[in-house]
Amino acid sequence: MSLFSQLLVSCFLLVAASTATADSWNDYYRQSAQVLAADQAAINAELAALNETEVRLPAASRRFGFDTDAPASWYHTDAGKVVLSSILSLQTPSGGWSKRTDMSQPRQPGQHFGVEPNYVPTFDNSATTTQLRVLARAFTATGRAEYAEAFYRGLQLIFKAQYPNGGWPQTYPLRGDYHDHITLNDGVMADILNLLLDISLQTGDFAFVSPQMKQRSQLHFNRGVALLLKLQVHTADRLTIWAGQYHHRTLAPAAARAYEMVALASSESAAITELLMRIVNPEPAVVNAVTQAANWFLQHQLANLYWHPVDRVLVAKPGSHRIWPRFAEIGSNKALFADRDGKILYDVHQVSLERRQGYAWYTATPEQTLQLYQQWQIAH
Repeated sequence: MSLFSQLLVSCFLLVAASTATADSWNDYYRQSAQVLAADQAAINAELAALNETEVRLPAASRRFGFDTDAPASWYHTDAGKVVLSSILSLQTPSGGWSKRTDMSQPRQPGQHFGVEPNYVPTFDNSATTTQLRVLARAFTATGRAEYAEAFYRGLQLIFKAQYPNGGWPQTYPLRGDYHDHITLNDGVMADILNLLLDISLQTGDFAFVSPQMKQRSQLHFNRGVALLLKLQVHTADRLTIWAGQYHHRTLAPAAARAYEMVALASSESAAITELLMRIVNPEPAVVNAVTQAANWFLQHQLANLYWHPVDRVLVAKPGSHRIWPRFAEIGSNKALFADRDGKILYDVHQVSLERRQGYAWYTATPEQTLQLYQQWQIAH
């Protein structure tokens, strides 16, 4: 079956879901509640066995506490084996992992599976997808069955977490609020779809994946891409790029935290554009989506300006690399900013110093996307 035919099937599934939402959505919510209850029951059982009542938190880390890009040979070392043992210990019963948790240290009985207990497992900040890539590399290097078993459990969680319409929430099982939005922010959908594409192509460390799981990965990937084509924001007479998140039922662009307003999101859209350019033999709808996104980046680049990494101000700098505002207003394409009070601002210097220092308001990420696009455009 060609990608186009698969996308047609995916689109049919989306239409079917929209006309039979009661069953599909109710089944999804029911399953999510069951997964949440099972994870909590496992922790409660440990606490009861220890005669304890308060769950303890593991150590925190900015990004997992170990080198996530270590070569395959490292997993044969004692240090590599310790990390892998820790990763296995921190996998939730449901199959996922947390973010900001030090995974160089094994989880102890009575500890939670992450430092943010209300949001575990999650796909945010490359959590879960990173651990699955590490386990695939470790299994390919060592052949140890427990790594493959943990990998398959995590992959099953990704399958379960996909909404009936093809999107993914930031956390699964669902926890409410903006975490339930279909999330492109911080690379959630791009990370998941890139992983599923690698599995379906059986590239690199994923050659071991069974034909059945490869086929399922392809199906879930196709459904996700079909939704992305639907989510690309259309204003006036043209397609633009993508928002950071969307309401999971209405598909309307949505806000997250107070300073993450309804807006076009340049970094996230760059990641989605690069993902779409990876599709082999893309059909016209995919080619058009990529082309229109690249055009938007070209039309809204900022030249000769520099976002100062220390002073956190925008300054003139002739000859500097192109940058883009992280958020742009839907319709006007003006740069958008906000503070913790949620008030919309059009000048980054009106944002409090705390939020200027604590958030990436400008990005150069689309630069790489446009370079890749130059080569991709020749072939398509």
